[in-house]
Amino acid sequence: MDSAVTDEMGGLPTIAILHTHFAPYHIDRIEAAAERLHGRARVIGVECAGAERTYDWEAKRATSHAEYRTLFPDRVYDDIGRLERLTAYAGALRHCALVLSGIPWSEPDIVALSWRRRAKGRQIVAMTCSKFDDKPRNLMREQVKARLLAGFSAALVAGPRQRDYLRFLGFDDKAILPGYNTLSMDRIRGLAPSGSPAWNDRAFTYVGRLVPKKNLATLIEGYRRYVAQTGDGARRLVMVGDGPQRMELEQFVRDQGLAGHVEFAGQRDSAGVAAQLSRALALCLVSTEEQWGNVVNEAVALGIPAIVSTNVGARDALVRGGATGHVVEASSPGSIARAMVATASDETAWNALSAASGERAWLADCDRFADAVELLFDPLAGQAAANVEQFWDLCEQE
Repeated sequence: MDSAVTDEMGGLPTIAILHTHFAPYHIDRIEAAAERLHGRARVIGVECAGAERTYDWEAKRATSHAEYRTLFPDRVYDDIGRLERLTAYAGALRHCALVLSGIPWSEPDIVALSWRRRAKGRQIVAMTCSKFDDKPRNLMREQVKARLLAGFSAALVAGPRQRDYLRFLGFDDKAILPGYNTLSMDRIRGLAPSGSPAWNDRAFTYVGRLVPKKNLATLIEGYRRYVAQTGDGARRLVMVGDGPQRMELEQFVRDQGLAGHVEFAGQRDSAGVAAQLSRALALCLVSTEEQWGNVVNEAVALGIPAIVSTNVGARDALVRGGATGHVVEASSPGSIARAMVATASDETAWNALSAASGERAWLADCDRFADAVELLFDPLAGQAAANVEQFWDLCEQE
């Protein structure tokens, strides 16, 4: 990057990191990048709106390294027109030497912003966790998508499948760096209560929205089969989160005779999620569609094994079947049940899974996001480049 480009005050080059609405892990990444580039660049986090409909994130916490702006503080993202958003982005980001956008790159206002910045000789980086297997793909539609990417100067992705999808779209002539779906390991560990629960008190734990793509009926059916095999010694299943399927799933649990085994713990904030995960035997995430699954990062931070479906993007970097957890088929309750039996069968084996899971924390940490931003800012940053190569190498090792 041309570090001679400075902000409107004639100071350090400005790097903006753009999102619809800040989640705690967005703040983690922005803070990590700002700390890494302290004294070399000014890093600002920019959110479009003060709220959005899909996710009800908790209030922003105190920060210390970056600056933050909200373009429409009293509005909901989904209610703001694309032209209004584009106008606000163009104005707020016009003096930024580098923009990283976490808003989907195929959104018309973001496509227009990318072409606008390209025309002015300014860089914009697409941040994405989409992968080819997320849903059925239409070749003609994918060809259109490839054209939409042309305005972006580089991409920051979550992992190997996200990188491969961009290459499929013809983006292989530009830099593709990892580290997007990361979060602060230190923050998660700091939120978790001290001490460790007794082995027999640990439960299988799901964390997330109660929505169809999370495949929760199949998870519960797999759990039912586990209970049938295990009998009186079966672990509980704790469902952390809320959503439109809650009443339906509660009824399904009752119909399966599992009311005494399954707890619906409701929505929790970051501290509540960390507390629940710290008491887990395993995180269970068997979605039919899951671009990444940030909760897997949280489990890794606490050394909790994960049972994940092949659809979960995070398994590429963070889950190794039989070593840090288990990888199952989303459509197979039997494979879920077998993974549960294997995870709960032996405390010594579980301790080995836990230790190996914790060893993946380097890959899950927001320092990897900082590596990517530093390398985009300074292509000669040797340690950041080495860390990027190490990330890709570790993802390929079984």
